[in-house]
Amino acid sequence: MPRTGTFGGFVFDPEVFADYMAEQPTWSNAIIASGILQEDATIMNLIGSEGNVATLPFYKAMDIKDYEPYNNDGMTDNVPKEIAGGKQTAMLIQRMMAWKAQDFTKELTGADPLQHIANSVNNYYQQVWEAELMNIVGAIMSLDDMKNHVMDISATGGTVADANKIDETTMIYAQQKALGDMANGFGLAIMNSYILTRYQALGLVEYAKYNNANGLTQEVNLPTINGLVVVTSDRFTVDATGDVPKYKTLIVGRGALLTARKTNYNEPYYTDYDPESRAGIEKLYTKEGRVLHPNGFDLNVKNIANESPTKEELGTPDNWTLAFNEKNIKIGQIISNG
Repeated sequence: MPRTGTFGGFVFDPEVFADYMAEQPTWSNAIIASGILQEDATIMNLIGSEGNVATLPFYKAMDIKDYEPYNNDGMTDNVPKEIAGGKQTAMLIQRMMAWKAQDFTKELTGADPLQHIANSVNNYYQQVWEAELMNIVGAIMSLDDMKNHVMDISATGGTVADANKIDETTMIYAQQKALGDMANGFGLAIMNSYILTRYQALGLVEYAKYNNANGLTQEVNLPTINGLVVVTSDRFTVDATGDVPKYKTLIVGRGALLTARKTNYNEPYYTDYDPESRAGIEKLYTKEGRVLHPNGFDLNVKNIANESPTKEELGTPDNWTLAFNEKNIKIGQIISNG
């Protein structure tokens, strides 16, 4: 039987609460539709019930530079060449947080308190995983092997010129710089609201349209730029530590980031009661685990001190190594002053 308790003055059942949490969307529809996070159940299968590291093998592309064909002239032997392979290592990220009942008491309406708590906790973990994701992306984009994927037009200080700001061609050239003739592999742009406003001023933002039941064409709130779906966030997209702000715009393709959720926790959500402190305090304990892995990179797990990597460890570029050919990495970045 599950251990039940109270939280916020309401009966708390961990199994029911877990069902509520499972019903919540973990990422916005636009991100899921773009493919920025690709669910990969095999990762957790490789990790197993008690592990925390997965090694993902892959075959390298059969490039003509490595496999020059033989001349079929009746004299030359067709000697087989070994298929080259590689690996990338991913690690489970585990986070936890606990709250006291009074944190929620003022918000609860009583209509469906368990649902409300689930909504609140889910929103919190959305912020946690988004911060972890952008931290990891920041680390890999700092690697020397990824310099072709970064278009930095920003000024480090002094006067900001027009050349330091995005224009009608910046996004196009950034895509080409990153992927060359495979530049159509991008599907999503994550940008600061100020950068989106500038694109709007340039007349480059379009909105998806559909026909309703009456045959009328209506716009939906899904902005696109040069065919890329735009997700706007003022967090993680601006560096204000220098003399002038630097805005970071990410362009991402389908399958660029892999994810898997840990589902085999014994008690991921549970309550406890402290009868001693302040005449009694109800507490809610939570823990979640996810793999957030940039596809094509190897995490140096020897540099990870404990069983779950810290945010600092994941944000250290030296802990990451490029495993794919860099032209197969569907991530690019634009750094500008506006």
